[in-house]
Amino acid sequence: MWRGGDDGKAGGGKAGGRARFLTGIALAMGLMLAGCGPARQPSEVTPPAPRAEQMAETPKPVTLIHEVARGKGRPGRITYLIPGALSTAQIFGRLRKPSGPGHLVMEYRFPGLEGQPLDPPMRVAQVAAAIARHAALYPQADIEILGFSTGGAIAIEAAGLIGPARKTRVVVLSGVTPFPGAYESGARGMVAVGASALAAGSLTARAVWGEYYKVLLYGYGWRKDPTIRRLAERRAARDRDYLILPVKGLGRAHTSDLLGWTLSQAARSSGAEILFLHGSEDPVFSPGGVARLARRLDATLCVVPGGGHLMLVTHPQILLRIEDFLRGRWQAQECR
Repeated sequence: MWRGGDDGKAGGGKAGGRARFLTGIALAMGLMLAGCGPARQPSEVTPPAPRAEQMAETPKPVTLIHEVARGKGRPGRITYLIPGALSTAQIFGRLRKPSGPGHLVMEYRFPGLEGQPLDPPMRVAQVAAAIARHAALYPQADIEILGFSTGGAIAIEAAGLIGPARKTRVVVLSGVTPFPGAYESGARGMVAVGASALAAGSLTARAVWGEYYKVLLYGYGWRKDPTIRRLAERRAARDRDYLILPVKGLGRAHTSDLLGWTLSQAARSSGAEILFLHGSEDPVFSPGGVARLARRLDATLCVVPGGGHLMLVTHPQILLRIEDFLRGRWQAQECR
């Protein structure tokens, strides 16, 4: 969903510039990588809003959540879709459509994407509070919050702010883990990004990211199985021109707040019914870390065998499991 004019080329083509560029990509994709998913159309990065002193009028507050679709009548059920960093809510596919009358669908849009300014950066507590404020406008509605990757932290904190008095169901896909989860992810990611650069034989952003995308799809062992390797290469080739790259400040704006995220007391006692869906081969956030988080929240954990970080891409049937959970028909066919 990103289209860059220079494709991340280093200025002057010098080795020093390329090294600095690769270091920047590694930091953005390793230290602060927490999402990414393809879309079917490229989109430009939205430039930062002008500084206040450069404006004749005070800028309006940035809208954090947006209405996607609404069934007829007053909402009796509200679904909040929160994508991961470097992705949009389009990854949720048909879940962006209302299932019937009284169903309202809302989504969060990350800085720099879909018309949003790059500044201010994402703040977990701020987005969670916006969702809770919106939910309070409809006190009789059942609440559903779906968070992918980075969006998982927001979903958990939003449920805490909404509180145990409301019927709330939360689904966290490939979710981030609290401190020091983002740092642990960064350490693994930097090594993987370096390996991807070597495999790609190029230091351009699109080439490196395209190679690392295969790791996100199927995990670190994607090369070992010939069938998985073919699937990864085919999918990466298809999605290459539709990926959001962690350049122009996007990685920092989307994920810097994750580095210090810890569970709030409200999140620990939200009373929400929470389901974690996590791939056994997730290269970004370890299943073990997610298992510990699920225990702290008294949540259900479903580990999907063979799943990577982007199960909404590689395991589209996971949408059926989500719908079953939201409708109270949960069956753990894909879990172990």
